[in-house]
Parts: sequence; structure tokens; C-alpha cells
Amino acid sequence: MTFGARLKSARNSKRLTQHQVADSLGLNYTTVSKYENDKSQPDNEILQKLAALYDVSIDWLLTGDAGGASSGGAKSKVYFGGEVEELTEEEAKHLRDSLEMFRLLKEKRAKYESGRHNGK
Repeated sequence: MTFGARLKSARNSKRLTQHQVADSLGLNYTTVSKYENDKSQPDNEILQKLAALYDVSIDWLLTGDAGGASSGGAKSKVYFGGEVEELTEEEAKHLRDSLEMFRLLKEKRAKYESGRHNGK
């Protein structure tokens, strides 16, 4: 399932129209349509708002994976400057969501730059 298909599925599960979603996010409904048809990608702010509106994770919207904590009750850990930090589930989710948004933006920028260089 594509990103757009997941958006449409999530919207339909909430029984919302594209117009209702657009109005709630301050967008034009054609923008919502472009997202759902994989013609455009939302920026980080809109992505967060879509996930909240549809009550789904950003991870699921971007990848189709449910995300969540590791199995077996293992704690998430991160290493900063050689120090180990254990993370709460909320902190780990926030970092995962931030990383996914960073990767999406990086990909968008690369496509933009590629299009700029090819167009010259």
C-alpha cells in the first residue's frame, strides 16, 4: 500500500471527506487529493496533523508499519557521546517520528535538487 493509499484508508475509516480534512487543516481539497494520489507529499507539520486527525502513527503513514515498542518489554536505548540513555516509550516514539520526518524531508529535498539540476 502506498503512502497515498494509507492516507485515503485512514480518512475513510474516520468517515471524512477530502473537503472536511482540507478544512480542518487549512488546505485546499485538491492538495489532500494530491497526497492521496501520491502526486505530492505533505510537509512535517501537515504530516503530524494528518496522523493526529486520523489517530494513526506517522510511522504507519510513511511506511505501513505499526511501529510501537520492541517485543519482550525491552527498553529503547540511545547513545549520546558514549553515554547510554534509556527512553520511555513516549520518548522513543517521538524520536522515531522525528527520524521518519527527517528522512521524508531529506528525500523530498533530494528530488527537488535533482529536478533543479536536470532542468538547467
